[in-house]
Amino acid sequence: MCYGSFILDSNSPILRRLFACAFYLPAIATVFLLMMDMTMKTSLSRIAKSVAMGIFGSAMLISAAHANNPAPTIKADAPNRYIVKKGDTLWDISGRYLDSPWRWKEIWATNKQIKNPNLIYPGDVLILCVIQGQTLVGVDTGEGCAGIEKQVLGTAAVAAVTVTSTANSIPPIPWSAIQHWLDKTVIVNPKDFDTTPHVLASKNRNLITARGDKIYAKGVPLLVGQRYGIYRKGELYVDPTTQKTIGLEATQVATGLVTSVASNGVSSIQLVDSYDKEVREGDRVFVELDDSIPPVFYPTPANVTRGGLIVRVMDSISSAARGSVVAINLGKIQGAKPGDVLTVYQKGPLVRDVFDNDSPVRLPDEPAGMVMVFNTFDNISYAYVLSSELPLNAGDKLLPPPYL
Repeated sequence: MCYGSFILDSNSPILRRLFACAFYLPAIATVFLLMMDMTMKTSLSRIAKSVAMGIFGSAMLISAAHANNPAPTIKADAPNRYIVKKGDTLWDISGRYLDSPWRWKEIWATNKQIKNPNLIYPGDVLILCVIQGQTLVGVDTGEGCAGIEKQVLGTAAVAAVTVTSTANSIPPIPWSAIQHWLDKTVIVNPKDFDTTPHVLASKNRNLITARGDKIYAKGVPLLVGQRYGIYRKGELYVDPTTQKTIGLEATQVATGLVTSVASNGVSSIQLVDSYDKEVREGDRVFVELDDSIPPVFYPTPANVTRGGLIVRVMDSISSAARGSVVAINLGKIQGAKPGDVLTVYQKGPLVRDVFDNDSPVRLPDEPAGMVMVFNTFDNISYAYVLSSELPLNAGDKLLPPPYL
């Protein structure tokens, strides 16, 4: 039944049912009006019975939905107190407390008095508390769980909202493992790439040039005084399912400043920076691309329009393990975003059923690891391997993690 007025905490099961009933009241009212239209054919007692069954059915649906989304399970050996160290990552800390680390935000005690309440820093003391029946983890401010409760409820006495800096906060995954793929590598349209100016030669006719040298580019005249990136053509990406080209990898090898443009359209470029690679004839010149990576992101279950596949293991290795970087065929167009967590499934082996004429049977796909997206393009993303029970390979399937 849905009736009465309550003043309860937000975790009260009664209040949750009240909200749920309120959510379904418009639908119940509609059903009732439709049934009233049937009064010429149906007795009032039967209508009342139908409405009651509708309410009961709605309550059953709500109960089933709640059962399918239980609170995250805290590990039996989760620490009651943990001091955050330099080198920790959010994923590692989440894994200390949860079997499903991507659900970390559900147990993190957000402090309403802080502008960036999700940031964690080396030296922070994390404590495990039960607040109004819910197990939460928060930063100890010296008052223990009483202080955590004040932060959660917003009753902590403060003069103003505190603004915290993202600098030095612990990252979701090791930045050192992904820095290269964040800064200098981009995925572009192959057709667009082929229309950009190319490096024709260097001032001293060297085949290899670097910072401080002058190079010449032929193609669409560039703007004098403008900075441009010099990019090396890389891997072409083909979707394994559709066999269509979905992108071209390009790595920035240098930055240059256009000093002049000749009457024949040849642009002179002074190299002002190089990035561990020399500039070569044939490299392409275009405006430096900004990936717009958020300064802070958090692991969360992916919400994509379809499943995906690993299309490449980066760094020229055959298989990926924890700490590796992979390219996947899910990008911005499919809803992928930095922080998205996906489960990797490997195809089940083919076995023979000796009790059924030796017929071949494919065993079910099994989870083999997890990856987190950290850089997205139109149809491709780079993802970091968070865990792997088995070596991960191109062709392995990707799905959002189960809600467990």
